[in-house]
Amino acid sequence: MKTIYKKELARIFKDKKMIFSVFLLPVLIMVGIMALVGNLATRQVEDIENHRSIVYMINEPDSFSAFLEAADLNMEVNTIKTDGERENVMDLLRNGDADLLIEFPENFDSMIQEYQTGDEVPQIKTYYNPSEDYSSSAYELISNQTLEAYRQTLLSQRVADMNGLQIFTVNSDNKDMIVQDDHKASGKALGMMLPYFITILLFAGAMGIGTDMIAGEKERGTMASLLVTPVKRKSIVLGKVFALMTISGISSVIYIVVMGATFPKILGGDSGLDIEITPEQIVMIGILLVAIAFLYSAIVILISVFARDLKEASTYITPAYMVVLVIGMMTMFTTSEAGMKDYLIPFYNTALALKGILTSEVTMAQYGVTLVMTLVLGGILTAVIAKAFESEKVMNL
Repeated sequence: MKTIYKKELARIFKDKKMIFSVFLLPVLIMVGIMALVGNLATRQVEDIENHRSIVYMINEPDSFSAFLEAADLNMEVNTIKTDGERENVMDLLRNGDADLLIEFPENFDSMIQEYQTGDEVPQIKTYYNPSEDYSSSAYELISNQTLEAYRQTLLSQRVADMNGLQIFTVNSDNKDMIVQDDHKASGKALGMMLPYFITILLFAGAMGIGTDMIAGEKERGTMASLLVTPVKRKSIVLGKVFALMTISGISSVIYIVVMGATFPKILGGDSGLDIEITPEQIVMIGILLVAIAFLYSAIVILISVFARDLKEASTYITPAYMVVLVIGMMTMFTTSEAGMKDYLIPFYNTALALKGILTSEVTMAQYGVTLVMTLVLGGILTAVIAKAFESEKVMNL
């Protein structure tokens, strides 16, 4: 077992290209993807903010025109005078060539100034296209914010004491309204992303190397030579499983260190993340990563045993990879508090535990159950692999 273990590790660590492709390339790709996504998202926000909104208005009153001019908003205002022009603007909104249409009732100013109790309250109608970012932004800025400020201005002209209309205010002078544990909040933000990335990268790393350890050697004919040597087949199995577990474990540690260090910077300086991982959390994550690496290594090798070559092994492993990917993604959108029964679900429990460690919400009982379940399942699969190695029918596929 020791000889097999050393042989598999030497194959990786004595090849600089393998070291780069196994340990560094996946991290560089993932960090690059996250940085690119973050950069594109920032550019999108800046583009929307800098966009000059194209706004059309019907029957706009002089008071609103003056209000807009004083507000100095980044918008192009066009006036509609006929029903035909109104229909054309509706088409422009559908096609994304216009951002907002504001329709005032006729004689709006006189209706406001001459209003008597019991009169019909004037209604301002707005039209926008929620499928267009520019249109949605214009609606939020102008329809929701600017028109509300305009309403308050007109109301102040009608009512001498505006305070008399305010029954109460909400957080008008409350600078301490946000009450949170910054460490827990940062851990939650990190806990949404890291478990997912660790899960898929860990499995992907084991998948690439593990298939070559078994199916690759079958394809090259070296497995047949190895099986006829005076070595217990159980030793061959354990040597390969532990070698793959070691390689996967090292890669997972690299992933979490790099992702933890770059995550706040990728989000930007205004992210507000204050990530501090305690020694206890590091130990818990490290032990769990070893268990996950063991389980994933056993899965990959078990599937590879029943494949004739690398191509067939990759075909068999892809569905398992998709299942692991989906399960890892589920923790990103989980809002309810996980119960003990959730930590009994294989694969899902490891993602939950990683997230719980980072947010300091996982209990030692939940962590222990996850660890035991992962190790036991990995052990069972390893026993199945050893049994398969004893079968000449399976090994001669």
